Amino acid sequence: HFYIALVVTLYLLFALGMRWILADAAADRDDFEQAWWLSFRQMTFARNSTFSALPDSVRRSAEALFAAPPAAAHETISGQYLGQWPVAYTGQTTAYWNGTLPEGYLRPANSSNVALEMSLDADPAVRGSASLVSGTAQLRNGVGTYLTTLDLQGLYWGDNGTAMLFGVPEISAQTAMDVVRAMPSRHAFEQAQAAYSQTLDGQLLSYKLPEEVKDSCSYQMYLRFGAAPGEQYRAQMIMFAPNCDVLLAAPSTQPVAGVTDAVFRQKGTRYFRTALALVLVQVVLLLQQSRRTKTHAGLSMISHYMLLGQVVIDGFGFHLHLIGSMSSGLINMILGFVTAVAYLFSMSFNIRYLMGVWRVHRPDSIEALVSQGRDGILKLYLRFYAVMAVGLYIIYEFSNTREMSSQYLLAAILAAIYSYWLPQIYLNVQRGVNRHLRVDYIIGITATRLFVPAYFLACPDNAAFIRPSPLIWYLVAYNLAQAAVLVLQRLLGGRFFIPPPLRPAEHDYCAVPPPPADEESRIDAEQDASDPAHTCSICLMPVVAAPLAEPAAAHAVTPCLHVYHGECLASWMEIKLECPVCRTPLPPT
Repeated sequence: HFYIALVVTLYLLFALGMRWILADAAADRDDFEQAWWLSFRQMTFARNSTFSALPDSVRRSAEALFAAPPAAAHETISGQYLGQWPVAYTGQTTAYWNGTLPEGYLRPANSSNVALEMSLDADPAVRGSASLVSGTAQLRNGVGTYLTTLDLQGLYWGDNGTAMLFGVPEISAQTAMDVVRAMPSRHAFEQAQAAYSQTLDGQLLSYKLPEEVKDSCSYQMYLRFGAAPGEQYRAQMIMFAPNCDVLLAAPSTQPVAGVTDAVFRQKGTRYFRTALALVLVQVVLLLQQSRRTKTHAGLSMISHYMLLGQVVIDGFGFHLHLIGSMSSGLINMILGFVTAVAYLFSMSFNIRYLMGVWRVHRPDSIEALVSQGRDGILKLYLRFYAVMAVGLYIIYEFSNTREMSSQYLLAAILAAIYSYWLPQIYLNVQRGVNRHLRVDYIIGITATRLFVPAYFLACPDNAAFIRPSPLIWYLVAYNLAQAAVLVLQRLLGGRFFIPPPLRPAEHDYCAVPPPPADEESRIDAEQDASDPAHTCSICLMPVVAAPLAEPAAAHAVTPCLHVYHGECLASWMEIKLECPVCRTPLPPT
């Protein structure tokens, strides 16, 4: 009873304490909200504007943008934007330094190039008034190192195509005040004050308190949109962080470039349709190739490591397209999901083909795997998905940092994954032939599997806004070179590129048969060469070795020194490339 009473007492004390803490916090929030609204409504342009405190060069540039004659304005500026410009420090403000800013809130270095990737969502413009704008922006330095992500708030004036945005890493209740105070004119100040009064009514408590956010660079962005072809955007911009002294200027000769959300969705739709069609082409090519090599002999000429590399690529394709299907737009979501499922089917067909080839090359491994039951299969899948997880993590890190070291690491991983033809080239060298891989399979698989990395890392207008990397051309050349070697091996032989002194010795199936194993048969053979000294284990008929002076096509000798009829062994080797007696692997003829 004592322990029960103690537990109940502690629970009641905890409940009362939490109620008191929450009530006190709620009272503090109420007091803050009342004080905030009082301050917000009492703000005036003359007394509270921060625009006039900007450095002269920044202020004059922003005023020039807003004072220019009206351009061909857009009804909305919702879309995706890109640009890259050099950073300049004005030396006229007190700035934070990198040492005082937390990770993810870094300040760009002076004279460095900074890339801006921005997504905006704006209400349709109404004549004579401003529309609210929200969005996000990422800043990276010239080598792709991630600096910070900004939440954007601001206004767009459709009458003259101008916009003012305020960006901070963390939105707080103070942000709305900062947006209004950064407006370039009294009229814009009052419009912003009225717009945010309506927007924040009843919503203020959902924002963080100013003391709950970290110190960071806050950016004021002044944009002027000009005429642009089709559904594209071109905007001049002045972007300045007063508390970090960071200035980015996008002149008319190098404007912020963007596309509407409709164009962005169309890009995604075209990509997913193309990717889906190419995956289906891969499945058709794989089915045709698997029909060509249904026998044991055919499967033994295919490298299981080559198929394993393609399974890994399909695994990455499935996961990445499944993530990509979460982009905006129902059509993109459906197409992305269908493409991911198509990659899953391709991976399933490749795994089925792989298991058949693996059973021929490594029968002991298959038997050991089967003997382990579910545990063996589970371990195999765990290893596969571990590789997938590591690869996806590196790709994620690449997309968020893209330092030079990350680029080289990604290039090394892609080179390893796209080396899937090398095991087949090596097997062809061992076998001395390459008759079992279809030429259309080699060319088609190479082209279709290069599409995804080439699209995202070589096309500057790709749907994911990934900046091109020159390393992709090395990958393309590397993979095409492997395919060219495979085609030449089919035409010229598996060892065509190896100097004759270095080539492995080829087995001569027409060599003189060895003497019989038993003494009696050996003596009879010596007395009469026409008498049968060997029995063909395939047809169970005697094998008569031809005299040395005559063609020796009537018999065939395997590397394990078993003798067969030449025609019998040739027919057998079309089905299995192993000795019928001792199961020793046989080199192709």
